[in-house]
Amino acid sequence: MEQLLQRLRNQPLSQQLALAAAGCCLMATLTLVIVAAQSTQSIQNTTLNEHARAAVQQLAARAGAALAAGNRLGLVTELQFYTDQTLFAAARVWDIEGAELAARGVIPAGGEAHQQVVLIDGNSAGTVELYLDLREQRAARETLIWGLVALSVLLSTAVYALTRPMGQRLASNISDAVAQLDAITEDASASVNEVTKLKDRVNALPLDLLKSRDPGDQSEEHYNDTAILCIALKHLPGYLDTLDESRMQAYIASLHRMAYGSAGFYGGDLSVIRQFGLAIYFSGDHAAGSPVLRAASCAWLLSRCSEAAEKQERLSFAPGMAIGISELGRGDSEDIYPGLYTQATLDDLLELANQDLDGILLSARAAEDGGLTARIGIDVIDEQWMALGDISGGHLDLLERQLHILQRVIAPSDHDTPQGFLPF
Repeated sequence: MEQLLQRLRNQPLSQQLALAAAGCCLMATLTLVIVAAQSTQSIQNTTLNEHARAAVQQLAARAGAALAAGNRLGLVTELQFYTDQTLFAAARVWDIEGAELAARGVIPAGGEAHQQVVLIDGNSAGTVELYLDLREQRAARETLIWGLVALSVLLSTAVYALTRPMGQRLASNISDAVAQLDAITEDASASVNEVTKLKDRVNALPLDLLKSRDPGDQSEEHYNDTAILCIALKHLPGYLDTLDESRMQAYIASLHRMAYGSAGFYGGDLSVIRQFGLAIYFSGDHAAGSPVLRAASCAWLLSRCSEAAEKQERLSFAPGMAIGISELGRGDSEDIYPGLYTQATLDDLLELANQDLDGILLSARAAEDGGLTARIGIDVIDEQWMALGDISGGHLDLLERQLHILQRVIAPSDHDTPQGFLPF
């Protein structure tokens, strides 16, 4: 059955439509034939049973008169009168003791007897039986049914013949569209079905490029204030010419693990922005505090991890870091406007991070963040630069606990992933 359906799906559209219409027509007409046959049989049975009851009552009256007169020959004549009719197959008369007095005809196999008591002067003198002969009625009903079935097949064939040209006209329009797409894609489908061809050609088109961009679909998270921690990898350019490939990969993997781990505690989104620069974006609500406070905490963790990594690896890891605020986020493939808008802020922060100054620098707007100043002090360097200062005791305890966890990623047992054992 499945193979038959599969073959049908692979047929041309005109063939499918014609077969579907013809099949529906055949099912509908055969249903009507079945209903008509059942209705006809019910009416016929009711009519014949009423006629048989009337006939057996009449036979009982005549048989009673013949028995009262002792006329056995007349009784046989009465039975013969009924069996000579095509409707009745046999007739019999029984006496009161169950002995057969007279019989005519052949009782049909499985035939149903219509019985009536024979009365003489109000007393029972026996029983008469009549058996119907329904062979002609059955033959007539079967002839009618087969005739209706043949008519149903003929009507379905006519529907098939009428529907197929209509399907061919519809399929020709689809084929024209497929031909135009074939000319564009310079490819052709191996399927015979026109709809399948069209589907194959549409799937071959770059639909993502054709999709319109609705400004109403912009993600709100990219249109909120975002704190950006810009990281300048100051030592990486010098190591490109001095470290071999395997050592260089291990060095960058260590940077990746430290940056990823530091950002993970505060919901930061790590990204490469330049050849020697990284950015970690912080936006939205978080249990740790404001985006700027989270960026500052991440920067503190990264600086302390870098100091530990330098002792472990005998290489310089300490990056330059600067924190600023952008009115928009980083954007994504659905909306590139925020990402374009943020590039100027990234350029300014990267320039600030490359300054030959110690500490984690801040932009003027970031230094005014209330969430930051409530827990971390601000230091002014030469009345021009601002950097992170002392950290309040409660927040410092939290950072030191996180740093203790991160120190294990400096030389993890699993070098395959930046996550290592981290819980995020």
